[in-house]
Amino acid sequence: MRVLVTGANGFVGRHLIHALVKREHEVFAGTRSKEVIFGGQIMSGLLDILDVDSLSSIISKFKPDVIVHLAAQSMVKEAWKQPEYTLRTNVIGTINLLEAIRILSPETKLISIGSSEEYGLSSKYESILTENVPCLPQNPYATSKHAAGQLAMQFANKENLNVIHVRPFNHFGPGQKEGFVISDFASQIIKIEKNLSSTKLRVGNLEAKRDFTHVADVVRAYIMLLEQNVANGYYNVCSGIPRKIDDILKTLISMSSKSIEIELDPNKLVPSEVPSFAGSYEKIKEAVGWTPKIDISDGIHETLEWWRTNKD
Repeated sequence: MRVLVTGANGFVGRHLIHALVKREHEVFAGTRSKEVIFGGQIMSGLLDILDVDSLSSIISKFKPDVIVHLAAQSMVKEAWKQPEYTLRTNVIGTINLLEAIRILSPETKLISIGSSEEYGLSSKYESILTENVPCLPQNPYATSKHAAGQLAMQFANKENLNVIHVRPFNHFGPGQKEGFVISDFASQIIKIEKNLSSTKLRVGNLEAKRDFTHVADVVRAYIMLLEQNVANGYYNVCSGIPRKIDDILKTLISMSSKSIEIELDPNKLVPSEVPSFAGSYEKIKEAVGWTPKIDISDGIHETLEWWRTNKD
């Protein structure tokens, strides 16, 4: 298949590109960065979803069977600082993509990547979140992703497009930048191991529970959705298990030989945080047979080892 990936230079995008190539798909990696990190067998080029002309040009020339739309402003903290930019990128960018598909390539399947953040406060009332639970987003990032998903489904219904809106829950793995809980902990531990900081590891709320999935499992879900015939709609990608942040941290610390102290950092406390957040993957399991496979301890160890190798 011919697969166009927007936001290909991001954490998930890099993993997805290489997994697609291994499965012998023809891939175009779209990125806003001039730095090309992919091998020669992968087509790549500048793609800004806010630039309608460049977006339309790439779709016209490449003629993708599937587009996996990863390009986004994806950090909650940054969304509070730059709500307008977040909404413009995540909502207007998605509209631009939908319009280009409608006009130039209506047969193209769109895998729109949303977020579990869309559910928001609903997690206070539902212990396990299914796709039928109402969305009550509580920050600009969550609102932007929810709006993008709603618009994607509206376009799909009106224009008879094939659109899948995926809601991945917390995911992690090698190559994830700082700003996300497991990568933040891992990077701080490696700084301590290399004597680049004090032995104090700064943390936010350790009592919260979150649903974590390894990036390789997330990528496998996206590939299964794009390779198989799947009905339009919303699909969770998650482990189904709420894990306490404190337990994640203890697992990471146990993998280090250093003595590490824990210190609460008020700047790491997220507004409108809900105590527990976990999803159901029954719908995607029924649709394509996907279930998470990677043990979380193995994934955490792999992530910490990546930081040991790459943290300078």
